[in-house]
Amino acid sequence: MKKKLFNFFFIFFYCTVSYAQKEQIESQPEIIFNYDKIKEKQNSFSLQFDFNKAVLMMEKKEYKKAIELFKQTATAIKIPSFLNIAIAYYKLGEIDNAKLYLNNIYNYKKAIYKNTYSYMSACYYLYQISKDTRYLDIIIDIAKKHKNLTEHSKRMLADTLILLKDYPNALKVLNSMKFPLNLKKALLHLKLRNYDEANKFLLLAKEKAVNQELLNKIIWIMTYRDLKANDLEKLRDNIDLLNKRKSNFKVNLELPLKIYFNKDKYSSKEYLDFITNFSMKRKIDYVFYFAPFIFSDSQEIIYDMSKGFIFKSKQNIKSLESMVEYNAKFIEIIKKDPIIRVDSLKKLITNDTKSYVYYNLALSYAQIFDFNNAYKFFRKAYKLNPGNKLYAVMTLISAQRVNKKVSDIEYIKSNIKSANGLYKYFALSLYNLFIDKTYKVKDKTIYYKDSIFYKAIDYMKEKQENKDTSHHDLLQENIRDPFVYLMSLVKREKNENDFEYFSRLQRSVPLYLNDNFLEGPLIVTEYYFDVLRAIGLFNKANLIIENDNNPSYLRTKAVVQLYKGDSKQTLKILDEIQSKYKLEDKYTMYLQVAALLDQNKYNEASVQLSLIKALLDDDDADFLTGVQLLEDLKFSSVKQYFRAKYIDNKIDFKLDGLDEFLESL
Repeated sequence: MKKKLFNFFFIFFYCTVSYAQKEQIESQPEIIFNYDKIKEKQNSFSLQFDFNKAVLMMEKKEYKKAIELFKQTATAIKIPSFLNIAIAYYKLGEIDNAKLYLNNIYNYKKAIYKNTYSYMSACYYLYQISKDTRYLDIIIDIAKKHKNLTEHSKRMLADTLILLKDYPNALKVLNSMKFPLNLKKALLHLKLRNYDEANKFLLLAKEKAVNQELLNKIIWIMTYRDLKANDLEKLRDNIDLLNKRKSNFKVNLELPLKIYFNKDKYSSKEYLDFITNFSMKRKIDYVFYFAPFIFSDSQEIIYDMSKGFIFKSKQNIKSLESMVEYNAKFIEIIKKDPIIRVDSLKKLITNDTKSYVYYNLALSYAQIFDFNNAYKFFRKAYKLNPGNKLYAVMTLISAQRVNKKVSDIEYIKSNIKSANGLYKYFALSLYNLFIDKTYKVKDKTIYYKDSIFYKAIDYMKEKQENKDTSHHDLLQENIRDPFVYLMSLVKREKNENDFEYFSRLQRSVPLYLNDNFLEGPLIVTEYYFDVLRAIGLFNKANLIIENDNNPSYLRTKAVVQLYKGDSKQTLKILDEIQSKYKLEDKYTMYLQVAALLDQNKYNEASVQLSLIKALLDDDDADFLTGVQLLEDLKFSSVKQYFRAKYIDNKIDFKLDGLDEFLESL
């Protein structure tokens, strides 16, 4: 009989422990498995049987039965039994009873050394009840003093660090453990934006997942990772996988996928990278900023002068007079606010508009970040005067900025590389920088060498060749230009360490006398904002210009109000300037989307995205629409919306409840 009882207990004990170990891989360590620490005098079959039977009841959520058994085992296994009783009461929602047992453990200080994990667990649950962070501090302090923590204690420490949002150290603790905990590691990597590592651990978790509900969650989180990583190939594969599981899929209700305004989308380190290592889009904006306006096309003037003064053509004399008249008007127009400049130049468009008029309008559109119209009018300028290579290359660059496919691109390329034409050096240099890096520019310029555009192109070339540009002519001779001034400010001096560099930036970046950065071409304002975010001073800078009603500044003010939390004022400002100046640019329209999302006006934001898609055929609008369709489980039709990678510094997407899910693992 004794042998049979032993065999029965061994089988029961083995099954219980095996089940518990399997569950603890992906679940919170709520149950104490402390069998090896039971004192010899307590080590009776009956006691162990009751304790393990109670553990199994906890796993089956039979909390009241478990409590009765743990009260019996508490006579000999006091602290572990008390903790399990407290947890059971916590699960039943009987918080006062839970606190009573947790405080019994908490007030017994010897348990810190004799029952370390139980004491840490008691503090953990006391925090869950009270949200008093001193309990978390105690857990951290205990962990520091105990060099040889058990696996359970390490896990408790990791969970505490997760609650404190200290994800790097939580991951370090998990990496020191024997248990795989793949899903928890994956989510921590996801939080730290280590998307490749997150994918690796998600795949491991997926392979080992048996529970279908958990498997659905893992695949949903994998899809979210793909979105965040812009990993479109894996995204499409996982969408197909979701589609196959659609009939029993409800994870979107527990972890809904939502777009939202995220004012902290990027870290200081990422903003620093944005201002020191230009993305392709910022390089293009840089070119549009420094590119020269053209008062008149010299080839057209020569052409008209020949016909006007040699052949005495009244028509061509009139054409020459219109050029002179345009130039006079344009001198005044270019002094105006960039948005007003666009509005004024639009009024100069007539049925016989010259190519340089379209070019100047296109460049003005580019400087207020209306790249669709910039492309439209660069192309018109090129069509009217294909011999102007600057028009040709600007057509291709502006198309690249909005991901437009140019049907006659090969013809335009051959035209740019042909022997004759205006602005040959500039065009070929830009062609090399943006279209074909293998193309060698043999032409040299003499007449334009002192221009800021020549210096800007040369500076970009040297940057791409990793040359030292700290003393480049662009930065030395054009320091009065606001954009050049900011670029000069953020360049790192030789042998300057991190502390010296950031200290200098924080001392040097203007926080008050900064009007030149808050109005004008948008690239200056956006670059200035990125500088402030990189050094953590965005909220300390004075970004208000009193009594300034210029539309470019008002749009800047709308951004400031959005980040200050006054999105209603943002919408009001944007509606006014959009109505007055008929703005249809992506920048303004996305600001409106961000403001609507900030007010939780999700449906109105979706309508605005549909408008952006209809007007601009915008890839980012497609991407965000795809995110919304994923949330609605429209798996069969959604893949077409993910045709290009998504990059935006304001509108983001998230899985609501992901933090809570991570904390519950």
